[in-house]
Amino acid sequence: MKTKLLLFILPMLLLAATLQAQTKVWDFGGDATYTSPEQIALWPVATFNAAEGVTVEKDNLFLVGDSSGDKFGEIENAGGATWDAGTDDEYTAINRFKFNGGSNPTDFLPSYSYMYFPVTGPVDVKIWFRSGSSSDTERILYISDGTTLLNSFQAVGNGDPETITASYTGTGGNIYIYDSNSFNLYKIEVTGVGADVLGIEDVDTAMSTSVKSVNDRIYISNVTSNTEVSIYSITGTLVKTVNTNTDLDFSFNSGLYFARITTSEAESSVKLLVQ
Repeated sequence: MKTKLLLFILPMLLLAATLQAQTKVWDFGGDATYTSPEQIALWPVATFNAAEGVTVEKDNLFLVGDSSGDKFGEIENAGGATWDAGTDDEYTAINRFKFNGGSNPTDFLPSYSYMYFPVTGPVDVKIWFRSGSSSDTERILYISDGTTLLNSFQAVGNGDPETITASYTGTGGNIYIYDSNSFNLYKIEVTGVGADVLGIEDVDTAMSTSVKSVNDRIYISNVTSNTEVSIYSITGTLVKTVNTNTDLDFSFNSGLYFARITTSEAESSVKLLVQ
């Protein structure tokens, strides 16, 4: 009885946490306090090319390649930049994420060289960036939800550190970031209840195994030993148990779930939003 009660209460507590503001940060810059090996592995100082028409997912951020297939998504050392120096919001970056060209936007949707991420409700977005030119004032950085322009920034003829913010008030969908010509991004922060799908709870950094949902499928990856994944509904009901020693994926009914991952390394829990 106590076990059943615990299984019921734990997911409900986690669900309550998701209804509060969530924050997700993608840091391409590698600032002075940035030591996470997970993020360093995701955003190395190296050429990363998303080929034309190909979508690549990195940490719940989806990158769509450029018209040449060899330019969009390069991470490089740019000599450093600082935002809000001397304040509590000071941010220093060493590296940058390069658009390396325009996204060919039409009707609030880009054609290539862009990124997007899913949200499940209202969020605020903040981007730390610089123009790719100190002279071109025709460059524009956009944030949209695919049908509405949430905000834009037109370059003012310099490469100074800048930020742009936007608010999304809808019930869910994708947020798109794109440009008219060569902006460089350093950090993206998404805050709000709709950002819950971008993060996970109770992550044990000693665990290599990853469990995540993309659309209507659940993916179990980086499996290095016998692994048990137990999936619970938000009411605490055990819906499915998977035992595996290899990577696998499977379709699943839509809804919000919590998965408990048990390996020889550690135990961890993650939230899954299946669409």
